[in-house]
Amino acid sequence: MASKLSPYLEVASCAYGILVIGIFWVTEALPLAVTSLLPVLLFPILGVVPVKQICASYFKETLMLFLGSLIVAMAVEKWNLHRRIALRALTLVGPEPKMLMFGTMLPCWFLSMWMSNTATTAMMVPILNAILGQIKESRRMDMNGDAEHKTMTGKTENSTELEALNTTDKEIEYKPEPKYNQVCRLDNEDEDFIKLAKTFALCIAFSANIGGIATLTGTPPNIVFKGLADSLFNDYGTDSGITFANWLVVGFPLSVICLAFCWLWLQVYYEGKGFFTCKKKRSSFDQVKYHLQKEYNSLGPMTFAECIVLVDFLTLAVLWVTRNPQFVPGWSALFPDKYVGDACPAVLMAVLLFVLPSKPPNLWIIFRRTSNQDQELGDENDDGEEDTATVVPLLDWETVNRKMAWGVIILMGGGFALADACSASGLSEWVSEQLVVLNVMPPWAIALVLAYIIAAATNITSNAATATLFLPIVGKLAIQLETHPLYFMIPCAISASFAFLLPVGIPPNAIVFATGYLSIKDMMIGGSVINVVSVLFVSLAMNAWANPFYELYTLPEAFRKDPITMTTETMLNSSLIYNASSCVC
Repeated sequence: MASKLSPYLEVASCAYGILVIGIFWVTEALPLAVTSLLPVLLFPILGVVPVKQICASYFKETLMLFLGSLIVAMAVEKWNLHRRIALRALTLVGPEPKMLMFGTMLPCWFLSMWMSNTATTAMMVPILNAILGQIKESRRMDMNGDAEHKTMTGKTENSTELEALNTTDKEIEYKPEPKYNQVCRLDNEDEDFIKLAKTFALCIAFSANIGGIATLTGTPPNIVFKGLADSLFNDYGTDSGITFANWLVVGFPLSVICLAFCWLWLQVYYEGKGFFTCKKKRSSFDQVKYHLQKEYNSLGPMTFAECIVLVDFLTLAVLWVTRNPQFVPGWSALFPDKYVGDACPAVLMAVLLFVLPSKPPNLWIIFRRTSNQDQELGDENDDGEEDTATVVPLLDWETVNRKMAWGVIILMGGGFALADACSASGLSEWVSEQLVVLNVMPPWAIALVLAYIIAAATNITSNAATATLFLPIVGKLAIQLETHPLYFMIPCAISASFAFLLPVGIPPNAIVFATGYLSIKDMMIGGSVINVVSVLFVSLAMNAWANPFYELYTLPEAFRKDPITMTTETMLNSSLIYNASSCVC
């Protein structure tokens, strides 16, 4: 029987496995989800972690939290509640370009807190095409001298994009027509309109990215951080204390600040030198506001399904916030300590979507019909008429299975497996020991440098993969420097979402880049300033209000224990658990 590897050989073997996985992640020689399965193959073969232990790392409580939130987001998307919210926000702002940009950014930012930023961006691009199409038409009519008459009479013809938006709720539920996604052509357009189109495209991508950092479930790096922080703290016999509610204290205000700066910077990007002078570009497009209002009115009143989905969504948010608000006992106090987490309400509200009806139930038919009426109803159904007593749920598994981001879930599971392998082999601790030379710098400077390194790396590889590779190392580094692990891990996790420079950084960048409005140069110029300043805002947030709230000034006593002893105890407990589980029939 082969003996266990020596400590140094185990570290080297784990490093080799991570190097292979990292190369595949960065180059995308294999799909990211496929690469995320390699830990199951590599680490047991290399003698780093037993296969049972590495497989168990793939599905943790944080992934159930993410899964439940994705299912709720699918219901919002299926019944087009997100489109109603987006159009409503656009009708509340003025017709000036800067306000239209703000009206475009606001729903992207808000919706990305709760649902995939990819779905949010994909939903907003057709609306962007409609806005640009109307601006183009308005500019053309201004040149012909008949804009005022058309606006007053309300007889302006709809553009191709707005005609695509004029669909009924039933049509919206299914795949949109191809013309819905047609872009506004920039051929033979003047420089001002081209710059405006570029700025609107950047507004959508950047605001969707910024919105994700506000909530714990808003973006994969936040979920990865939650799982890795819990794992690190559990190794030392304590709790990270990170919940959906207390993450809002850091993430939401920071997200608001970043959104405000992004909006201001994109005004500078669009106006150029004119932003600082009295020379302003055209200040209003009334026709756009008129048509946006018309499109919102065409949606009609909220349907029963939309109302139920909205109630389900709001209930989930309330349950998350009130589970353990800390300043008062939450509803989790009704259960034994550590028995319930944020995943419980997420799964509850997700399951309810498969039970709640999409149409008001006919209680008279359900409760009052006689057996003869049942027979008559059956005869009617034989003739092809619909049974009004049939309950169609808000969600069905076919829809969820088709739209679920299974690849992202496997990617995050592979990240957890990789982090557990680093911890079990001692690689994270070895790397952090090599970085102890950074102790000549104050902790805030170290956190800032690490955040900038991760913000740079996340522009060329998956943000979840970036967080997975770096967070275990920075957590161990903080312990080596006798600094609270969260003081390094939180800014690094948030910075992993700041991919503003390249289309390959995050899906929203790729989606707006595919419209043809942007070049890589445009995205790098527009995103570089936001990338640099956003990381500075993270450092400001950490030292201004996150430190006192999380009490990050001192290293908890649990981390002053011998990490080797703690790691040995953890591995022993894990071994006992797996041996016991293998005996269960």
